[in-house]
Amino acid sequence: MDGLGSSLLAIGLAFAWCGLVAANDAIFQQFIVTPYASLIYLPAALRVIFPLVFHNAGYWGIILGSFGVAQGKVNDGTLDVALLAISSGLAPYIGISIFKTLFQTRTDLVDLKPVHLLALALLCAVSNAVLLNMYFSMSGRLMQPLNNLLTVLIGDILGTAIVLYLASFILTFFISRRRG
Repeated sequence: MDGLGSSLLAIGLAFAWCGLVAANDAIFQQFIVTPYASLIYLPAALRVIFPLVFHNAGYWGIILGSFGVAQGKVNDGTLDVALLAISSGLAPYIGISIFKTLFQTRTDLVDLKPVHLLALALLCAVSNAVLLNMYFSMSGRLMQPLNNLLTVLIGDILGTAIVLYLASFILTFFISRRRG
C-alpha cells in the first residue's frame, strides 16, 4: 500500500476508534470512572485488532483517534493530549512485541487460538495501564495509582473480551448461514 493509501486507512481507522469510543461512552456511561479510565472500554479491542490487521496504519489510526477523542474529553494542553494519544498507540506495539517473543505464530494470524487472543488482550491492557500511569506519575497528576491502574486494566480486558466475543458470534452466525 502506498503512502496515501496508508494515510487514508489510518484516518478511517481513527474515525472508527472515535465512533467506538462514543458508543462505549453512551452504552457504558455508568462505568466511566475518569475521562481516562472506564471499567468497560470497548475500544481496547481495537488496540489488538488494528495493528494485527492493518499493521502501521493500525497504530497510526489509534494515535489519531485517541488524539481526537482526548481533545474533546479533557482540558489538557495539546502536548499532553498528544502524549496520551501516542501512549495509546505505543501500548499495543509493546504488548504485541512481547507477545511475538513469547509465542510463535504465523504472520498471517491464521493459527491464532483463544489463548493467543487472551494473551494479546492482557499484554496490550497491561501495557496501556502501565504507560498511562507512568505518564500521570511523570506529569505529577497521578492520584490513587493502584486504583487507576486496576480500573484501566479491568476496563481494557472487559472491553476487549466483549468485542471479541461479539465478533466471534457475528462471524459464526454469518458463516453458519452461508453453509445452510
